[in-house]
Amino acid sequence: MNLRNYGWLFGTTLLLGGIGGMLMGLVTQQDLYHGSIANFFMGLLMHLLLGLTTSIVAQMGFFAYMMFNFLVLNSMKSKSLRKNIQIFFILFAFFDMVYLRYVAFGQGGSVLPYFVEPVLLLGIALLTAYAKVKVTNPTAWIPTIFFIFVVTAIEWLPALKQDDFKAIAVMIVPLLFCNVWQVLQLHRLTTRTEQSKTSKSF
Repeated sequence: MNLRNYGWLFGTTLLLGGIGGMLMGLVTQQDLYHGSIANFFMGLLMHLLLGLTTSIVAQMGFFAYMMFNFLVLNSMKSKSLRKNIQIFFILFAFFDMVYLRYVAFGQGGSVLPYFVEPVLLLGIALLTAYAKVKVTNPTAWIPTIFFIFVVTAIEWLPALKQDDFKAIAVMIVPLLFCNVWQVLQLHRLTTRTEQSKTSKSF
Protein backbone atom coordinates (compact mmCIF):
# COMPACT_ATOMS: atom_id res chain seq x y z
CA MET A 1 0.00 0.00 0.00
CA ASN A 2 1.47 3.37 -0.99
CA LEU A 3 1.37 6.55 1.08
CA ARG A 4 -1.50 8.07 -0.90
CA ASN A 5 -3.75 5.05 -0.40
CA TYR A 6 -2.83 4.85 3.27
CA GLY A 7 -3.67 8.54 3.70
CA TRP A 8 -7.09 7.95 2.11
CA LEU A 9 -7.75 4.95 4.37
CA PHE A 10 -6.63 6.89 7.44
CA GLY A 11 -8.85 9.87 6.63
CA THR A 12 -11.97 7.87 5.80
CA THR A 13 -11.56 5.65 8.84
CA LEU A 14 -11.14 8.72 11.05
CA LEU A 15 -14.32 10.18 9.57
CA LEU A 16 -16.30 6.99 10.18
CA GLY A 17 -15.10 6.84 13.77
CA GLY A 18 -16.28 10.41 14.34
CA ILE A 19 -19.66 9.68 12.75
CA GLY A 20 -20.07 6.54 14.88
CA GLY A 21 -19.23 8.49 18.03
CA MET A 22 -21.78 11.21 17.27
CA LEU A 23 -24.49 8.69 16.40
CA MET A 24 -24.04 6.88 19.69
CA GLY A 25 -24.08 10.20 21.52
CA LEU A 26 -27.44 11.01 19.95
CA VAL A 27 -28.82 7.56 20.81
CA THR A 28 -27.48 6.99 24.32
CA GLN A 29 -27.18 10.46 25.85
CA GLN A 30 -30.73 11.61 26.35
CA ASP A 31 -29.56 14.59 28.41
CA LEU A 32 -28.38 16.19 25.15
CA TYR A 33 -32.02 16.94 24.38
CA HIS A 34 -32.70 18.59 27.73
CA GLY A 35 -30.98 21.92 27.89
CA SER A 36 -29.66 24.69 25.72
CA ILE A 37 -28.50 24.41 22.11
CA ALA A 38 -24.98 25.11 23.32
CA ASN A 39 -25.22 22.10 25.65
CA PHE A 40 -26.43 19.92 22.75
CA PHE A 41 -23.56 20.88 20.44
CA MET A 42 -20.98 20.66 23.20
CA GLY A 43 -22.14 17.14 24.03
CA LEU A 44 -22.10 16.23 20.34
CA LEU A 45 -18.57 17.61 20.03
CA MET A 46 -17.41 15.48 22.97
CA HIS A 47 -18.80 12.36 21.32
CA LEU A 48 -17.19 13.34 18.03
CA LEU A 49 -13.83 13.56 19.80
CA LEU A 50 -14.49 10.22 21.49
CA GLY A 51 -15.26 8.68 18.10
CA LEU A 52 -12.10 10.12 16.58
CA THR A 53 -10.04 8.76 19.48
CA THR A 54 -11.66 5.36 19.08
CA SER A 55 -10.81 5.50 15.39
CA ILE A 56 -7.12 5.96 16.22
CA VAL A 57 -7.32 2.91 18.53
CA ALA A 58 -8.94 0.93 15.71
CA GLN A 59 -6.24 1.94 13.25
CA MET A 60 -3.49 1.01 15.70
CA GLY A 61 -5.18 -2.37 16.12
CA PHE A 62 -5.35 -2.80 12.35
CA PHE A 63 -1.65 -1.99 12.00
CA ALA A 64 -0.80 -4.43 14.83
CA TYR A 65 -2.85 -7.14 13.12
CA MET A 66 -1.09 -6.54 9.82
CA MET A 67 2.30 -6.83 11.56
CA PHE A 68 1.18 -10.01 13.36
CA ASN A 69 -0.06 -11.45 10.09
CA PHE A 70 3.17 -10.56 8.28
CA LEU A 71 5.71 -11.53 10.95
CA VAL A 72 4.01 -14.50 12.61
CA LEU A 73 1.34 -16.11 10.46
CA ASN A 74 3.08 -15.69 7.11
CA SER A 75 6.25 -17.27 8.54
CA MET A 76 4.37 -20.54 9.00
CA LYS A 77 4.54 -22.77 5.97
CA SER A 78 1.46 -24.78 6.90
CA LYS A 79 -1.78 -23.06 5.90
CA SER A 80 -3.77 -25.37 8.17
CA LEU A 81 -1.58 -24.37 11.13
CA ARG A 82 -2.19 -20.67 10.45
CA LYS A 83 -5.90 -21.33 10.21
CA ASN A 84 -5.99 -23.41 13.40
CA ILE A 85 -4.08 -20.79 15.39
CA GLN A 86 -6.56 -18.10 14.38
CA ILE A 87 -9.53 -20.35 15.22
CA PHE A 88 -7.99 -21.06 18.63
CA PHE A 89 -7.67 -17.33 19.38
CA ILE A 90 -11.25 -16.72 18.25
CA LEU A 91 -12.55 -19.39 20.62
CA PHE A 92 -10.26 -18.23 23.41
CA ALA A 93 -11.41 -14.61 23.04
CA PHE A 94 -15.06 -15.72 23.04
CA PHE A 95 -14.56 -17.70 26.24
CA ASP A 96 -12.73 -14.82 27.92
CA MET A 97 -15.41 -12.29 27.01
CA VAL A 98 -18.03 -14.46 28.71
CA TYR A 99 -16.07 -15.86 31.65
CA LEU A 100 -14.09 -12.82 32.78
CA ARG A 101 -17.08 -10.47 32.68
CA TYR A 102 -19.23 -13.03 34.49
CA VAL A 103 -16.61 -13.42 37.22
CA ALA A 104 -16.32 -9.64 37.56
CA PHE A 105 -20.01 -8.70 37.43
CA GLY A 106 -22.11 -11.89 37.56
CA GLN A 107 -22.34 -12.12 41.37
CA GLY A 108 -23.59 -15.70 41.16
CA GLY A 109 -26.43 -14.93 38.74
CA SER A 110 -27.10 -16.37 35.32
CA VAL A 111 -24.22 -16.48 32.85
CA LEU A 112 -26.50 -16.07 29.82
CA PRO A 113 -26.54 -12.24 29.73
CA TYR A 114 -22.76 -12.29 29.31
CA PHE A 115 -23.10 -14.16 26.03
CA VAL A 116 -24.81 -11.15 24.41
CA GLU A 117 -21.73 -9.09 23.54
CA PRO A 118 -19.55 -11.94 22.18
CA VAL A 119 -22.44 -13.47 20.20
CA LEU A 120 -23.31 -10.13 18.61
CA LEU A 121 -19.66 -9.42 17.82
CA LEU A 122 -19.20 -12.88 16.34
CA GLY A 123 -22.32 -12.39 14.22
CA ILE A 124 -20.96 -9.14 12.83
CA ALA A 125 -17.61 -10.84 12.21
CA LEU A 126 -19.33 -13.60 10.24
CA LEU A 127 -21.31 -11.09 8.15
CA THR A 128 -18.15 -9.09 7.44
CA ALA A 129 -16.27 -12.25 6.49
CA TYR A 130 -19.11 -13.23 4.13
CA ALA A 131 -18.91 -9.81 2.44
CA LYS A 132 -15.12 -10.08 2.24
CA VAL A 133 -15.25 -13.53 0.66
CA LYS A 134 -17.78 -12.32 -1.92
CA VAL A 135 -15.33 -9.70 -3.21
CA THR A 136 -12.08 -11.65 -2.73
CA ASN A 137 -11.81 -15.42 -2.20
CA PRO A 138 -12.78 -18.13 0.35
CA THR A 139 -9.40 -17.96 2.10
CA ALA A 140 -10.46 -14.62 3.60
CA TRP A 141 -13.02 -16.27 5.91
CA ILE A 142 -10.90 -17.04 8.96
CA PRO A 143 -8.55 -13.99 8.83
CA THR A 144 -11.52 -11.62 8.58
CA ILE A 145 -13.38 -13.27 11.47
CA PHE A 146 -10.14 -13.24 13.49
CA PHE A 147 -9.57 -9.54 12.90
CA ILE A 148 -13.15 -8.40 13.49
CA PHE A 149 -13.70 -10.59 16.54
CA VAL A 150 -10.35 -10.91 18.32
CA VAL A 151 -8.78 -7.54 17.51
CA THR A 152 -12.02 -5.64 18.10
CA ALA A 153 -12.49 -7.45 21.44
CA ILE A 154 -9.00 -6.37 22.54
CA GLU A 155 -9.67 -2.77 21.51
CA TRP A 156 -13.03 -2.94 23.32
CA LEU A 157 -11.48 -3.96 26.65
CA PRO A 158 -11.65 -0.53 28.38
CA ALA A 159 -15.44 -0.54 27.97
CA LEU A 160 -15.88 -4.26 28.69
CA LYS A 161 -14.24 -3.74 32.08
CA GLN A 162 -17.28 -1.67 33.04
CA ASP A 163 -20.72 -3.05 33.75
CA ASP A 164 -22.29 -0.17 31.85
CA PHE A 165 -24.32 -0.64 28.67
CA LYS A 166 -23.82 2.95 27.51
CA ALA A 167 -20.03 2.76 27.82
CA ILE A 168 -19.98 -0.57 25.96
CA ALA A 169 -22.25 0.68 23.16
CA VAL A 170 -20.57 4.06 22.75
CA MET A 171 -17.20 2.40 22.14
CA ILE A 172 -18.18 -0.63 20.06
CA VAL A 173 -20.08 1.22 17.33
CA PRO A 174 -17.16 3.46 16.23
CA LEU A 175 -14.82 0.48 16.53
CA LEU A 176 -16.99 -1.61 14.23
CA PHE A 177 -17.48 1.24 11.77
CA CYS A 178 -13.70 1.55 11.54
CA ASN A 179 -12.67 -2.10 11.61
CA VAL A 180 -15.27 -3.34 9.13
CA TRP A 181 -14.37 -0.47 6.80
CA GLN A 182 -10.63 -1.14 7.04
CA VAL A 183 -10.84 -4.86 6.38
CA LEU A 184 -13.25 -4.43 3.45
CA GLN A 185 -11.10 -1.73 1.85
CA LEU A 186 -7.70 -3.38 2.26
CA HIS A 187 -7.81 -5.58 -0.85
CA ARG A 188 -9.02 -2.66 -3.00
CA LEU A 189 -6.15 -0.45 -1.89
CA THR A 190 -3.47 -3.11 -2.31
CA THR A 191 -4.85 -3.98 -5.76
CA ARG A 192 -4.87 -0.30 -6.71
CA THR A 193 -1.25 0.02 -5.58
CA GLU A 194 -0.18 -2.99 -7.64
CA GLN A 195 -1.97 -1.61 -10.70
CA SER A 196 -0.22 1.72 -10.20
CA LYS A 197 3.18 0.03 -10.04
CA THR A 198 2.40 -1.99 -13.18
CA SER A 199 1.31 1.07 -15.15
CA LYS A 200 4.51 2.91 -14.23
CA SER A 201 6.65 0.00 -15.41
CA PHE A 202 5.52 0.40 -19.04
